[in-house]
Amino acid sequence: MKFNRMLTFEEAKTIYTKYLKKEESVMDLANRLGISVDEVYGLSHLLNYFGYSVDIVLVNNEYIIKKIRKQNNISNKKIKPSMNDCNKFTVGIVSDTHLCSKEQQLHMLNTAYKYFYEKEISDVLHCGDLVDGDYGEKRKLQIYSRFMNGAKEQSDYVIDMYPRVEGIKTRFIQGSHDESHKTNGGIILGEVIERDRSDMIYERQDHADVVINGVKIRMRHPGGGVSKYRSRSLQNTIDSMSSGNKPKMIAEGHYHKSYYCIYRNVHGLLVPSLCCQSQFMERKDVSNIMGFYDVDIYTDEKGNIQYITPREHLFKEKDIKKDDWLKTKRLVIKH
Repeated sequence: MKFNRMLTFEEAKTIYTKYLKKEESVMDLANRLGISVDEVYGLSHLLNYFGYSVDIVLVNNEYIIKKIRKQNNISNKKIKPSMNDCNKFTVGIVSDTHLCSKEQQLHMLNTAYKYFYEKEISDVLHCGDLVDGDYGEKRKLQIYSRFMNGAKEQSDYVIDMYPRVEGIKTRFIQGSHDESHKTNGGIILGEVIERDRSDMIYERQDHADVVINGVKIRMRHPGGGVSKYRSRSLQNTIDSMSSGNKPKMIAEGHYHKSYYCIYRNVHGLLVPSLCCQSQFMERKDVSNIMGFYDVDIYTDEKGNIQYITPREHLFKEKDIKKDDWLKTKRLVIKH
């Protein structure tokens, strides 16, 4: 049982009435349903989205999921229009490519863009850490894990090697690795890349709102470490937003994790990386998930999201290409 897509109303009703006890530990429910603890958190968000109120609380050092009230008025919930009556569009989402690192996996990025091309997806979002950057004295050993150094070499590499697919525009933000070039020499790498790549649109550092077909989507690349539960980072981000400033969807990079939830009526995605685990991450015991998303978004006539179908495409360890930085060629697709 997986919950990285939108549940239907009937599925939510079945889970709430048949599978969910009045109160039990998150771990017990995960084991009973054959899903992960993270997916239980995601499930709780989806159930609340449909009006089936549940909560997860800490009791005696154990996380408990419980029904917090009986659902008496679900039949009065406004009926959604059918998918056929909605406007549909699809966006592709990637993040954390860390190009110019010897851990880069350019062939995975190429695979993502080939998929976007085949699916006729014209809008792609990149959620930061486009390049590996240069931390100088802060990470002295990093220089040995890169094959391109400095802003000039790294921007030239992206301009030359980032997939060029006719009909696809990539909007991107900078992450902390990209920003290292500004710290070192005042160079905003995104602006340099945008000047020479008309298909790549630089938005801003760390976060940006883009509007696609009337839907505001926030790209974000936060800092800090990784929570034990993937849902927490998205929850904390959405909790910090005022009601009048919330996007309808948020896509978050940085964590090299993959996760989908709905919280406070915001659809949230943690976007995996497209590089393999670095020595720095390994030393810090930080796991690395590789992959990308494409997301079908169905809206009503007012631009409100009615349905969303995120598709998670993950790569496995066996998909890692050794010396990708030496062997993978650029991808160029023209009609």
